Amino acid sequence: MRVSTQWLYQSGLNGILGQQSNLNQTQLQLTTGRRINNPSDDPVGAARLQELERSVKQQEVFQKNIDRGRQRMGVAEQALSSTGNTVQRARELAVQAANDTLGSDQRAMVAAELRQRVEEMLLTANSQDGGGEYIFAGSRTGDKPFVRENGEVVYRGDSQARELVIGPGTTAAESLTGDQAYMRIRDGNGIVRAEPGAGNTGSGVVQVGQQVDQAVYDGGTYTLQFAGPDPDDWQVVDSDTPPNVVATGTFEPDSVIAFQGVEITIGGQPEIGDEFVVEPARNTSIFATVENLAAALEQAPANDSERAAQRQTIDDTLAQFDRFENQLLTLRADLGARMNTFDDVEESHSEVKLSLETLVSEVRDLDYAEAISRFQFQQTALQAAQQSFMRVQQLNLFNFMG
Repeated sequence: MRVSTQWLYQSGLNGILGQQSNLNQTQLQLTTGRRINNPSDDPVGAARLQELERSVKQQEVFQKNIDRGRQRMGVAEQALSSTGNTVQRARELAVQAANDTLGSDQRAMVAAELRQRVEEMLLTANSQDGGGEYIFAGSRTGDKPFVRENGEVVYRGDSQARELVIGPGTTAAESLTGDQAYMRIRDGNGIVRAEPGAGNTGSGVVQVGQQVDQAVYDGGTYTLQFAGPDPDDWQVVDSDTPPNVVATGTFEPDSVIAFQGVEITIGGQPEIGDEFVVEPARNTSIFATVENLAAALEQAPANDSERAAQRQTIDDTLAQFDRFENQLLTLRADLGARMNTFDDVEESHSEVKLSLETLVSEVRDLDYAEAISRFQFQQTALQAAQQSFMRVQQLNLFNFMG
């Protein structure tokens, strides 16, 4: 078979170029420290590497969400703690105002500080995280959640706390909503409330008992009336038209009056015509609670009924402070439980990420010892190919003619 000079030349050149390509690829691997720099280096390994790197990035997203949630919940916990301290101070002021030795001017001074405490709580309730988003705005984190409208503090956020994806199929609320934290204080005992009638002329002050037999209480509104003719006779009527009498009795100060599964106590001395309304409890805000107390203390009672109305507000406010402080403890415990969950999930993610990064390294990273050995071998092979090519080029028939 005849072998042309052109074929010998091209064959040798192709061999040299192939050796150079192999050497260049090994040199690139040594430079980058990676075995796979292009999909063509190892198509199967490249596909596996892409899948692993996607999983690692997903773990990083989970971690960012955990960090974000932890930061926002930390701000929320601090805000609730600060609010608790403010309410504790408001409680001290309410107890101070209940002292009969205080005059109207002194109570007005107490009211002034209470209004300052409301502004302090309002500032705290509008706390923002490091990114400038409002903590207690629900899903509307770009809008200030608590604002004043017509002199009252209203909530402009929503009741939908944003959910963070912290793991495969695992979500967690990143904070609390403002209505949950500040706007849902149940008055009365949390089930029913009692208040004196607006036209009362006696000194009666009503307090609802802590226990309600919900199997008996039907959720209706009832009115305890001192209708006479004996000033100590009372009756309880329902809200039907005409009303039905459901209970009667003779009044004794501070004794329990029970009807329809509800118990109330009346202190002071009611007058004929006075009445006390018992109805389902309502939600109120901590802002309104403190401001109502301040408004009551700004008044200068001129008679027994006005003094009773002021004392009623103080007593009701103290009871609401109790429930609000319990509510704060519950919310802070909930935040603590969520943060513990974040810690547990984070620890799990750290282990998973470490395993994934180990697999990525095994698939992607270079075995330097093997690569250096291969580089030296390929370098020697290239030099041999170049030398043999030069020798073959010298094998020309014309070199022997002359």
